[in-house]
Order: sequence, then structure tokens, then C-alpha cells
Amino acid sequence: MKTMMHIFTGCWIFSRILPVQASHTLDDDFLSRLRTEAAHAHPAAVAAKQRAAATGQDVRAVRLWDDPMVGLGFMAADTLMRADQGDLLFGVEQKLPKPGLFDAQRRKAEGMHRAAVENARSSTLASGAEAARNAIELALADESITLQQTQITWLTTMVANARQMAAAPMGSSIDALRMETELAKEQQMLDAARRSREGFARKLNLTLGRPLDAPWPELKLPATPPPVPVALTEIARIGHANPKLRAMQEMAGAASAETRMADRERLPEVSVGIDTRTYSGGDWRSTMVGVKMSLPWFNEGSYQARISAAQNRELAAARDVETMRREIAAMVLTAATEAANAAAQARAYAGEVHDKAQQTTQTIEAAWISSKAPLTDLLDASRTLFAIHLEERRFIAMEQAALEELHTLVPPR
Repeated sequence: MKTMMHIFTGCWIFSRILPVQASHTLDDDFLSRLRTEAAHAHPAAVAAKQRAAATGQDVRAVRLWDDPMVGLGFMAADTLMRADQGDLLFGVEQKLPKPGLFDAQRRKAEGMHRAAVENARSSTLASGAEAARNAIELALADESITLQQTQITWLTTMVANARQMAAAPMGSSIDALRMETELAKEQQMLDAARRSREGFARKLNLTLGRPLDAPWPELKLPATPPPVPVALTEIARIGHANPKLRAMQEMAGAASAETRMADRERLPEVSVGIDTRTYSGGDWRSTMVGVKMSLPWFNEGSYQARISAAQNRELAAARDVETMRREIAAMVLTAATEAANAAAQARAYAGEVHDKAQQTTQTIEAAWISSKAPLTDLLDASRTLFAIHLEERRFIAMEQAALEELHTLVPPR
């Protein structure tokens, strides 16, 4: 009777996950803090922000007026001629801006700046998602270790029970030896899981810019599957939520401004100049105001070619935007489907599948106590129940990883 109590106690220990201390659940608040830390520490995100700041300065660098040209000349002649016409020549020449060119240049620079800002946001999201995925891997490793420890606790109890049964007059030590072998194998698996956990922790520290050996508390996955967004709703938000698509839209706008620039550049270049002649003896002689104009019609074919090239790039940019939108929509569908499937399987493994496996294990355990079932059946049943616990946790992790991908593709409002 004492042996049977030990066995059933072991089964009940195995059927539950042991409580943990000082743990953190991967909820939205915890993952949000990780994403923020990664965005401030990851070099890719920092570099993207610096590029966006540089393009902001490029907008300020667009000039309406070209630099004026200043000239100075000296006449080498006889004194009479120099005194008559002036021997010092001062000149100033200023190009006039072409109508609409400055506005087009500024529009292009502003579009490039907005695209760089969106690219910076994309890098920030990618860095945060990388940290979140590493945290999910670390949490799954912690869950696996907890389950492995529970399995070892159950096997330790079963070894003790098998030894008591072997001490009976009709008992055999074979089951006890077999259980000890299983216990040793599980202990090796636990050691491997702990080494993997150490690697995942260092990987997360690397993403966050922390020291590689910085400690991490135990992380836990959510107890139940989080809700999954509706795929069609997320697809409808792509146009104004996805930073990569928004960056391409801004680049398309910049291509439109470039077409305008090519059209304005074929206009004649006009410059105004003032020339003043002065005699070195101190008298002013004359001042001339002149206007110069380029003749662009000799290169009309070249200008038209530039306009056509810019128009083709503008049309191609618009097609690229639509291509990117479809690609992102396909990725959203895939991520949403994976999240929904993982959530459904996690619920099934935590409910019906787990209940039936636990019932099977308890039945075989009772039969083994009565010597009506071999030890191999009990071990197979316990492995199946352990695998179901682990798969349920893995499905939760898979759903969170898919939701993280959705978060990157269609950031929340």
C-alpha cells in the first residue's frame, strides 16, 4: 500500500508544472520594454536614425540661389588709355533660379527624408522584434527546463517505487535498473537544456547590447494563447502602418519630383551681371548691367531623354510600391495563419489531448502496479505526456513568434 501511494504521488507531481520563483511572463508590457531597449542599443537602429537625421539636413541644404560670382580685372595699357577707360574692372554675376526647380528639389529632398525616417522606424521594429524573438526562445528554454525537472522528479519517485517492488519476495530488479537508466538519460537532457538556455540568454544580451554574461531571471510564456488579429483587418492597415511600404511610397514621390526637376532643368539659364570700371587714380569711369542666357535648344534631345528616363523611374517606383504591398500582404496572411494554427493546437494540447494522455498514463500506471502492464508501456505513456506538455509550450512560443512577425509587418496603432 505504501508503494502504491508513492507511485500515485509521483504521477500527480508529473501531471503538473512545478511553481517557479522570480519569473517574468512575456506579456505585452515586458516585450515592449525589451523592444525599446533594443531600439536604443542596436547599432542598426542607431545608424538608421543617424541617416534620417542626415537627410533632414539635406532638406535644409537645398538652395534657391546659386553663389554669386565676383570678378576683378586690371587693364595693361598706356597711362592715357587707362585714365580714359579705367584700368580696374569689378564685376558681380548672379544666376537667377529656374522657375519651379527649387520647389521640385526641395520636394525630392523632403521625400527622401520621410523615406529615411520610415526606414529608421523599420530598423527600430526589426531590432525590437529580434530581441522579442530571442526572449521567446529563452522563455521556451526555461519552460523546457521546468518540464524536464518535473520529469526527473517523477522518475526519481518511480525509481524508489521500483526498488521497493524489487525487494518483495517475487520482485525483480529489472524494472528498477530500467528506471535508473531512464533517469540518467533525462538528467543528461536537462543538462543539455540548461546549456542551451545559457546560449539563448547570451544571444538576447548581445541583441540588447548588454554584457554577454548578464543574468536573466526565469522567463515564462503566457499560460494561454494570446488573441490573434484578423488577417483581412491587418492587410487593410498595411498602406499606412508598414514602414517599408511607406518608405517606398515616399521614394515614389521623390521620383515624381525628379521628373519635375528634369523638366525644369531644360529651361534657359539666366544670369544678371554688373561690371564697373574705375581708374586707379580714384575716378569712376562706367558701370554696365548685363543679362546672359543659355541656349538649351541645342541639347533638346538630351533634355528630353532625361525627362523620359525620370518618367520611367517614376512609373517603376509606383509599380514597386504595389509589388511590395502584395508581398507584405502575403507575409501578413502567412503570419496570421501560423499564429491561428499554433493557438488552436496549443488549446487542443492543453485540453483534450492532454486529458486523454493523462488518463492513459494513470491507467497504465495502475496496471503496472498490478503487474498487468509492462514497464515499457508506462515509460512510453510518460514520454507521451511529457511531449504533450512540451508541445503545448512550443505552440505558445510559435504563436508569439508569429504575432511578433505581425507586429513588425503591421505595427499596432
